Parts: sequence; structure tokens; C-alpha cells
Amino acid sequence: MWFILNQKNSLRYLDQSDRDLVTREQLSEHSKSIKTAIFSNAVAALVTSALFYEKLPITVLICWNLLLLGASIHRLYLGHQAQKSNISRGKALRLKRRLTFNAAIYSFLWGVCIACLLTIAFGSQFGLLAVIGAGQLSAGTLTYRHLSEASRAWILVIYVCLAVGLIARGGIDSYAALILLSMFAMVLYKNGVDIFNGFVNQLLTRQESRQSAETVKLLLNDFEEQSANWLFSIDREGFLIDVCDRFAEAAGRSIAELEGHQLIALFENKEDRWHLINEITKTRSFRDVPVAVNVNGERRWWTISARATDSTKRSGSIAMRGVIADITAQKAAEEKVSYMAHFDGLTDLPNRRLFNDTLNRTIHRAKEGDNIALAFFDLDHFKAINDTLGHPIGDKLLQKISRRLETLAQPGDMLARMGGDEFALLLTGEQALQAEEIADLIVQEVGIPFIIDDHNIVTGVSIGVAKWQPEVEDPDKLLKYADLALYSAKRAGRNRVVFFEKGMDIAAEKRRALELDLRTSLSLQEMHLHYQPLVDINTMNKTGYEALLRWKHPERGTVMPDEFISVAEETGMIIQMGEWIIRKAIEDAASWDDDLTVAVNLSPLQMRSPSLVSTIVNALARTGFQPDRLELEITESVLMQDSEDNIRLLHQLRDLGIKISLDDFGTGYSSLNYLRSFPFDKIKIDRCFVSEIDTREDCRAIIRSVITLAKNLGMTTTAEGVERQEQVDELRRQGCDLVQGFLYGRAEDLNACTDLRSSDTIYPITGTPVAQPKNQEDIIRKRQKSA
Repeated sequence: MWFILNQKNSLRYLDQSDRDLVTREQLSEHSKSIKTAIFSNAVAALVTSALFYEKLPITVLICWNLLLLGASIHRLYLGHQAQKSNISRGKALRLKRRLTFNAAIYSFLWGVCIACLLTIAFGSQFGLLAVIGAGQLSAGTLTYRHLSEASRAWILVIYVCLAVGLIARGGIDSYAALILLSMFAMVLYKNGVDIFNGFVNQLLTRQESRQSAETVKLLLNDFEEQSANWLFSIDREGFLIDVCDRFAEAAGRSIAELEGHQLIALFENKEDRWHLINEITKTRSFRDVPVAVNVNGERRWWTISARATDSTKRSGSIAMRGVIADITAQKAAEEKVSYMAHFDGLTDLPNRRLFNDTLNRTIHRAKEGDNIALAFFDLDHFKAINDTLGHPIGDKLLQKISRRLETLAQPGDMLARMGGDEFALLLTGEQALQAEEIADLIVQEVGIPFIIDDHNIVTGVSIGVAKWQPEVEDPDKLLKYADLALYSAKRAGRNRVVFFEKGMDIAAEKRRALELDLRTSLSLQEMHLHYQPLVDINTMNKTGYEALLRWKHPERGTVMPDEFISVAEETGMIIQMGEWIIRKAIEDAASWDDDLTVAVNLSPLQMRSPSLVSTIVNALARTGFQPDRLELEITESVLMQDSEDNIRLLHQLRDLGIKISLDDFGTGYSSLNYLRSFPFDKIKIDRCFVSEIDTREDCRAIIRSVITLAKNLGMTTTAEGVERQEQVDELRRQGCDLVQGFLYGRAEDLNACTDLRSSDTIYPITGTPVAQPKNQEDIIRKRQKSA
């Protein structure tokens, strides 16, 4: 219920009955405060009239008061109508609209009056008007707190009127009052929203509690009607006397069979039976003793209560009277609750709670030399199965996998579903010694295809295994070790088994420390952009720079992206970081030569961010940077995830004039369908091909094919990782357009990039002079002008 309300107090997600309930309660609660509100408005009107009696024509004051009186009478009438109990849905909605309209008229009369008086007030009159205006603003918000539309109308109308009056009055005191009025109105609006949200939430909670209480009451009444309670009497030896029909029916025997039969002989030989024998033998009163009884082959549970009588001690006389109740349904419910508390309802496997309890007992009872192993595993890409085939298919898959895994568990092992697609297997004794073989068998069994509802489903499993050592006294630590091993299995490529090794926990702590430092890096201004030049291979002129991220940590030193980008992506920080990179790169590039471009890399997670386009558009608008000077580089992995949505987004960016480059082409999935689905502006050839282009024919063939493909599709090509002149010569022969690499400059901080022009030739870093920059004063002047 708590999420159904937004800042507009929308009730459209409630069902019709709940909306009707809220509407009627709104009208009912509001009608309770109408008389008080009208009285306070009348007093305020008298004070205002008396205050400005000499400054306004008497006809104006009379007309204004008559209008207020009319609005008050109309409000009283509406409040009276709202108190009727048999009001229909349509009439209730009409009353709400009329009350909202009445509030708008009411607030307009007050707002216009105060606004006009502000222009002629002076001294203490201005102060009194401020008090009256603020009072009307807050009092109306309070009295209309249950009618959100009326409350908003009241605040808006009075605020606008008072603001116009203060602006018309002019002067520093009026403008100061306007600022205070604006803040006061915003606070009242926010509080009005919160009050209404709380009112609706409280109302619906009360309604749910009432319905729950009624349901429980119905269930209890039904239970009382269906329950089988009956009386019995026994003598001092415990033989039944005067057996009634209900007792005989419940016991599944005739009255003749039960008469003179020992009561305790009906019950199963259990501990509670011996407790009952002891109480009867001593002729001592007892209450609610549970016993099991076999009735026509069916096991049932009774509770017996009895009280000793003041009979004689002769045999055959009634010594105890009591009542028997059938609690079989209650016992079954308790067993079901107990089962649900310890077993998974979908797979019938032990759940996390039972598994943890068992693991705790096992670890705490373990002795040196005992063999214990814990396997923690989950399915690979299970979310994709749920998303594509639906959750019912996913549930059936979990059930079938559970049945397969059960065949691998031996007596003494515990296989449990920990939640979602996560499972755990606790092995002890000889089974623990064979943990590796069992884990491999799990991988094999899960890898066998499943046929579910005509779907051939192939999945895998990643497993982390941790073996118990005597120094591991905390069961949670063993779970942590297995989880770390599972994490390593996933990072190693999934569908495999990894055993915990010393150092994994240290690596996890380091990663955690890295994550904590990374969270504060932007706020501490530790992130910096470096820029590496892109060079036209034919003219040797710079065409732009690629923005590359560097993290300058006070203790770690300069941290390269390959050390922290994966953490940023896993934690979602890459979105905030990526938005900062886009804004910063565009801001820096705005002061460069007009022909220079800037290239920014986008991660797959950024592509799914709803704020990506707005971030780019705002940065371009704020700096005046031309969109065609911005290049966004994506990898093929981006297109593998939500490809249709991503291609749609790329077209949206392309329509803005932004250039799109396909980075690291040939190293990923390399589907030519991507080049058909979206017309990229540029293809970047990965450094793994460029590094050996001058020594290996296969590298030359691949690069030649990529360049030919790009030219035929109207795309340019950039070769990354150029470090030798021989590579440049070969790339020029193959027809490559642009090059990038250490040969023409490493990635440097903006302050170190002294040449920000495109017209001058750039020479390789081999001792040959590099083109000198423009006059430094011209560059500074241009940057200041851009800023």
C-alpha cells in the first residue's frame, strides 16, 4: 500500500472500493473542521475590515464580506451533504470537486483582498496583513489537509495573489517578504502532501486491519462450528462410564465397545500417554494433555482436560469428568508452519534457516580431524531464462534441478535452496573427502538439457567450495569462504568449480577497500581526464583526442581504469562516473581548436541509464560545444545486451549530430549484423591486430578486411596502439584513416596538452621536433572566452 501514492497524491493504482473509501473519508474528515474554519475566517474578515475601514469604500468592504459569506454558506452546505452516510460514489466525487472549487473561490477572495491592501498598507498595517496572509495560507492548508486538490488550490491561489501584491507594492521589505512567502508556501505544500499521504496510508492500513480481523473472526467461528468436543466420565481405574454418542462417533466405535473400556487404551503408546496415566491414577485434575489416537486407520490428535469429582472411592463411581477436543487440524497446521519455516515451498529442499542451523551444529560439534566441506552454487544466466521464458518455466527448472541434485546427496549430507537460484550442499565424513568429484558431478548433471513445456533449456552452474579447518570456529566464515570461491568461479567464466584458497579473503577485503575509496573519489576530486591525440595518417595533423580516465589516489597513486572500472560497473557507480566524464570532456574540449574532436567511451550500464541523453544534451547546451565534435565509443558487448533498445538509443544520439564509433572491432562477438543495424561513423581496430601488422600476414589480412569493409560502408577507421613507424607505414598502405598510440603521444592531463590545434603537423616521439603550440596568451584568452 505504501508505494501507491506519488507527490500528486494519485490514487489511480487503488482498486475502486479503496478509492471510494478514501473519497468518503476525505469528505467526512473535512466536514468536521468546516465550522471552526468558517468561524476563524469570519474573525479574520472582521479584523481586516476594521483595520482598513477608513481606507476603503464601505461598498467594497460590504461586497467582499458578502462574497465571503456566500462562500461560507456554500461550504457549510457541502459539508452537510458530505456527512450523509448513504452518499453515492458519483455524488461523493461531485462534492469533492465542488469543495475544491469552493476552496479556490475562498482563497481567491482572500488573496485578492490582501494583495490589494498590501499596496496601500503602511507601518503596522503591513505587518498585520503579513500575519493575516500567512495565517490564511497555513490555516487553509490545515483545514483542507484531507482534500489534497483543495489544499493545493488554496496554497497556489493565495500565494500567487500575495506575490503579485508584494511585487506591486515594491521596496526591499516587500521583496524580502516575497522570499519568505515563497519558502513558507513550499513548506506548506510539502507538508500538505505528506499529511495527505499519511492520512491515506493510515486509512488503508486501518481498513486492512479491519478486514483481517473480520476474516480471522469468520475463520474462528467456522472452526468452532466444525470442532468436535465431547464429554466423558471415568471411574478410579480409568474405565469409561456413560459414553455419549459424539464420543463414540469420534472414536469410530460403538457405545457398547467403549462402555467399561479403559480410556488410556484408546491412545498410542507415546510419552503423553504415560503422562495421562499418571494423572488419572492419582485422580488429579489436568488440562489440555495432547494424545495421538488411531481412528479407523487414520491418526488423529486429541487434547484431554479433566477434573476430579467428590465421588466415593468405590469402583464404578465417577471419579473424573472431562472434555475431549479434536486438534488434528491444528496439529496439521502447526506441522505445516514448522515445515514452511524450515523447508523451501517450491523445491521441498531445506531452506536457508534450516541449513544455517545444521551448519552451526556441525561446526560447533566438529573435532580436529573431522571432514566437512561446504559447496555454494548458483545457476548461470538464470535471470535470462526467467526474462525470456517466464517465471513459471524458471520455477519448474528449479524443481527439476533440485530433483537431480538430490540424487547426488547421500544420507548425512544436506542440500538446501538458499533463495532464488542459489543452492548449498553440506558434506561430512567420506563425502567431504570427495567434494571435488561431487562438485564436478553437479556441473555435469546441471549441464544436461532440461525439457520443460516443449522448451529445450540448457544452463550451467558455478560452484564455490570451502573445506572446514579447525581454526574456523564461526560458521558464517565458512559460508563467506564458499561465497568468495563462488565469486571467483563466476569471474573465471562460470560453469566451473573453484575451491577457496588463502588470499581470496584478502583480495575480497582489498576489493571492498577499493570500492569504498571509489565511492568518495568524485567528491574528493581524485578523478582526472587524460587525453591522447588522434592523428590523420595522411596529413599527420591531429583530428582530436580520446578522453581516458585516471584516478589519482593520495595513497594508491595513479590507478589505471582496468583496476577499478569493473568494480564501478558491478556497483553501479559507473553511471555517476560516466556522467562526470561526459560533462568534463565536453567542458575541456570547448576551449580547443574548433576542428578538434573529443572521444568518450560508454559502458553497457551507461547505455541503460535513462539520464544519458539528458546529460549529453545539457553538457552541449551549457558549453556551446558542437555535437559533431563529440564521438561516443561503444564496444560490441553493448549491442549484445538489449540490442534493440541500444540501437534505438544510438539512433537518438546520432540524430543529435553526435558521432558513434565501434571500439575494439574484431575482438568481441564481431557480428556484421551490428554494422547493418546501425551505421557507425567509425570503426576502431584493436591494438592486438596493430601490434604485429608489420610482422604477421594474418594481422595484415584482418586489418585489410576491416578497412575495406569500413570504406564500403562509408565509415572511417582508427588503429589503436601504434608504437612504431613501421606500423604506421603498413597502416597507410592498407588505407587506414587515423592512428592513435604512444608513437604520437601518451594520454596526458589537460594542462600538459600544450598543443590544442589541428592545423600543425605532429611528429612521432622519436627525437624529431614536435610542432610548437600557438602563443600561450592566445590559448588562455580563448579558454577564458569559452568559459
